[in-house]
Amino acid sequence: MPLRLSEDEIIERASLLPAFPKVVTDILATLDDDNATVSGLIELVESDPVLTARVFSLANSAAKSGNWRKGLRDMHVAISMIGMSRLRQIAISVSLADFARETRVTLGYWDHSVAVGVAGQELARLRPLPESSLVSVDYALVAGLLHDIGFLWMARFYPLEYQMARQAMAQSEGANIEIEQRYFGTDHCQVGRILATGWGLPSSIIEAISGHHRPNPALGRLVAITHVAEILVAALGMGMNGHQPYVNLSEGARIAAGLDWKGDLNSLFGRIEARTNHLGRIFRSMA
Repeated sequence: MPLRLSEDEIIERASLLPAFPKVVTDILATLDDDNATVSGLIELVESDPVLTARVFSLANSAAKSGNWRKGLRDMHVAISMIGMSRLRQIAISVSLADFARETRVTLGYWDHSVAVGVAGQELARLRPLPESSLVSVDYALVAGLLHDIGFLWMARFYPLEYQMARQAMAQSEGANIEIEQRYFGTDHCQVGRILATGWGLPSSIIEAISGHHRPNPALGRLVAITHVAEILVAALGMGMNGHQPYVNLSEGARIAAGLDWKGDLNSLFGRIEARTNHLGRIFRSMA
């Protein structure tokens, strides 16, 4: 008999998942805070000794000349070398990589999510676009990394039904969302929306998670970016691990994301592949 998951059940069982890293939501909150300071960001990072050590390790790897060979141990100096944006992204990536390790799902799942997060960042950097439509690369990274987080809940608590749904997808017995609704009474986008809401993520990221399969231009550019990012990753065949790509690209999402098919996609694809390999090493090193 097909399941009929309720929001109450999803919320209740979510408490059994590893705790979502608070530092991620705190860092994202600083992006919308005009009063946020460098010291505030450093305080967030240094509140977690493991995260601090990992940030220093990665910063030292990025700076390979001069006095850096002796080992970086000052976060203010790290920011002067790699910048606040890079520090934020390292902190977010390391924290979510640790979360990924605790979830104990397959690395293939996170390989795909990392690739979509990187592709989303590259799309967020596209110009020219109206100032009002610009999206933070940090938001794009988190939305991409968590866009399929509903799968994690499904696989953890209903592994048999999850595997049956995946098998049906592999046999192309309908659209992914329709298959999930057949087995669960809902889909991974809506499960992900409930999880992200409970974790206190920004509304635009919640919308991207819930709407990336059915992008509505009225919801904003981050939804479109996440939708298009997953299609680009599918085109590159990166980190799929049985994940079924979209059949159709939403033209409205393509326009909202700022992607021009007539432009040179080779450089975009090259950046996505190179940066995915780099970020993927962070996730794999913490597995």
